[in-house]
Amino acid sequence: MDYRTENLILHYVTEDDLAEVARTWPADHHPLSDAEAQEAIAHMRGNYARNAKGCICHLCLAVCCADNPHTIMGWCGLDGSRNSAEPEIFILLDEPYRGKGYGTLCIKELLRIAAEDYALPGVHGGCAKENIASARAMEKGGMKQYGTEENGDPLFRFCANNESRQEENTCE
Repeated sequence: MDYRTENLILHYVTEDDLAEVARTWPADHHPLSDAEAQEAIAHMRGNYARNAKGCICHLCLAVCCADNPHTIMGWCGLDGSRNSAEPEIFILLDEPYRGKGYGTLCIKELLRIAAEDYALPGVHGGCAKENIASARAMEKGGMKQYGTEENGDPLFRFCANNESRQEENTCE
């Protein structure tokens, strides 16, 4: 199952995506061999099977433009390695797709997925303090800054299904 918005497709990768995964994974974009890409796909698919309502192990989705669904523009998802009930959001877009609003669209859809499809109480996020575009995307996407790391990097949170807690920036 893929998630579709007017402008984006957040795509569960399959073996049919081998060439695009080899081209775009991991974030540093050194090309993978077919065997390495197949291993990455198998790992993602294994994580998909482990995700359940109220619990995200790791949800990694390919970001594709709705008018070019076979080209991966980057990756996004929810990482529950620290807290499976309130995972961390991540977005890694290739350089040509940055600054065009795709990050904000990804955040909005990931927060919807977290709340509606996985019944998660909240989602966390953060970025480097110098990455003003990511901070703005998180805020425009529906997250609120609630603090900073010791080094000054901003921390964000989204609380699902409880507007008063979201306004207070606290989740239980």
